[in-house]
Order: sequence, then C-alpha cells, then structure tokens
Amino acid sequence: MTTAATPLDAHAAEKHVLDLAESVYRHPALNNAFYDLWRSTELPADKVETVARNFYAQVSPTVNRLALVFLRMSPDDLVARSETVENINDEMGNGDPTKVHTVLLKNFFSALLSRIRGHEVDFDDIDPTVLPATQRLVEQGAALFGDENVRVGCGALLAQEWHAYAQLVHLYEGARNYLHHFALEEFHEHCEFFYIHIGAAEKEHKLHAVSSSAALCRDEEDLAALEHGFNSYLGLLADFWQELADAVGAPAA
Repeated sequence: MTTAATPLDAHAAEKHVLDLAESVYRHPALNNAFYDLWRSTELPADKVETVARNFYAQVSPTVNRLALVFLRMSPDDLVARSETVENINDEMGNGDPTKVHTVLLKNFFSALLSRIRGHEVDFDDIDPTVLPATQRLVEQGAALFGDENVRVGCGALLAQEWHAYAQLVHLYEGARNYLHHFALEEFHEHCEFFYIHIGAAEKEHKLHAVSSSAALCRDEEDLAALEHGFNSYLGLLADFWQELADAVGAPAA
C-alpha cells in the first residue's frame, strides 16, 4: 500500500525553499580557494585567460538552462512560468542584442586581456579549451535543468541564482585588482556585466527562484526532488571552482 505524500501549505513550502537557498552560503561552491586567490592577487595573462574561458563556458548556457526548466513547467504554473520568462528576458538584454549578458561578459574579458597583454585581444580568439569540471558542469547541469521532474530543474535553478549573486560580488572584487590597467571611468564602463547583476538582476532572480520553486512544491516528495536538483548543481559548481583554482595555482581549500 502506497503512503500519500504529506501535503504542504504555501507558507511552509516557501520557508523550506528559502532555508534551502540560504544554505548556499555554507557550501564550498561559495567558500573556495579560487575566490580567495582571485580577490587577493593579480594573475598573469595566461591565468586570466584560463579564468575567462572557463567562466564564460559555464555561464554562457544560462538562457538555455532557463528554457529547459520553462519547457518542463505546466501551463498552469503561471507564477513559475512568468518569472522564468522574465529571467530569460533579463539575460537577453531586454531585447537589446548589445546588452545581452554574455555579450557584456565577452566585452569585459576582451578589454581586460587587451590591457594586461598590451595589445588588442578578442575573446573569441583565445584558446577555447575548457577544464573537465567545466565540461561536466555544462553537460550534467543541462541534464538537471531539463529533468523530467520540473522540481529537479527548479532546484538546480535555485542553486544557480543564489550562487550567482555572491559569485559575481567575489569576481568583481577580484577584477578591481586590474583597475590600474585602465583609466578610472573606463574601468567602470567595462564592468557593466557585474553592475547589471549586482545592482538589480541577480537580486530579483534570487527572489524569483524562491517563489517559483515554492509554487511547484506541494508535498514532501516535491521538496525532495527540489533538494536533489539544488545539491547536485551546487556540487558541480564546487568542483568547477576547485578545479579552476588548481589550474591557476591556488592551494586546495
């Protein structure tokens, strides 16, 4: 005889999801050797290229991951679907192709590498090779976001969004180590990718990820699926940052 899953009220679901989201701050995905190194040291150009290529590779499929989750959502899940579409729209520059977030990120890395090397560098011309952990993050991340159980995908999305805000704060603080390569105002002009996220987008995406996930969790089984997606994606992120730390010479955490 099958035991029915324990139903949840909306308040209990949202509290559980928020508690889960906030656990990211105690996870190695946000407490790692790479962040410590990046914030404290100016790396040589070859190492910055490694960071640029791998970081871009792991964030560039963001819209695709969001779309995978959206496609798994029921047409009746209006809150989750609406908030996911808004997230996609933000990532796509609200319809302006020059403001697409991946374009802004490429522009930042192109400018940074050009200044460090002392000659023009186009991001698309640097070595496209990525680390094994980066490839796993991209491939296994896509599987989580596109899981048949949409709650697994929403758990991965919750991990992505709650990791992303703090991640970008760490990366921006490290980018300031290279400020002396630029005129002051020019440096800040090239940091638009960071300011868009830190100033508004990621804060809103964090809230949306909680409300979207909570709206889909109606019993304990739903929460278990959400937690599986959340913890699995954070594990991939932690492995990514540790392997990147090893590649650029940081000691193990």
